Amino acid sequence: MSAIELKTNFHELIDKIQDVQMLRSLYDCVADFTVETNDYIYLSDDQKKRIENSILQANIGQTVSNDIMKEKVKLWLSK
Repeated sequence: MSAIELKTNFHELIDKIQDVQMLRSLYDCVADFTVETNDYIYLSDDQKKRIENSILQANIGQTVSNDIMKEKVKLWLSK
């Protein structure tokens, strides 16, 4: 698929989304990746995908509080 076809299809998909939070999340994700930094360029494709997924999860509220994470780390370290 050409870049023009991808952009057209992407626009069509976005036009179908009515959920404002989802649109905001997608916007933030795309906006984050339109500005490449030197550090990002040197990551593997797998690392980039994991970062993208993490950003999407954070944008839709799938996060863990710092206090809960501290408790999990304590449990991991005690094993």
